[in-house]
Amino acid sequence: MDDNQVIGITIGALRELIKDVVRLEVEELGKEIKQTLISKREALMQEERFSIDQVAEILDVDRRTIYNYIKNGTLPEPKRDISGHPYWTPDQLERALRLRGIKARFPV
Repeated sequence: MDDNQVIGITIGALRELIKDVVRLEVEELGKEIKQTLISKREALMQEERFSIDQVAEILDVDRRTIYNYIKNGTLPEPKRDISGHPYWTPDQLERALRLRGIKARFPV
């Protein structure tokens, strides 16, 4: 028997098989993660108003990026509650999500 074979499979074929299995597992895990994020986003979208932290989570960015989005017009200026805390309505956030999707398709 050849030293490069394990149970009748060459080492090269075994490597390729392992690569294919790992690739398929990573793709499946990616789909599960994406679905989890979509579900989380959909649950958050049921709110009547969104804090800066919620908006950052929905858009998958940090707080600093939210301020940049406000500056460049990707995200509208927030409304303010009676305490002065910023918040966004679902309509404002939907607009931002659409605009962000459009900009992603047409990079500058």
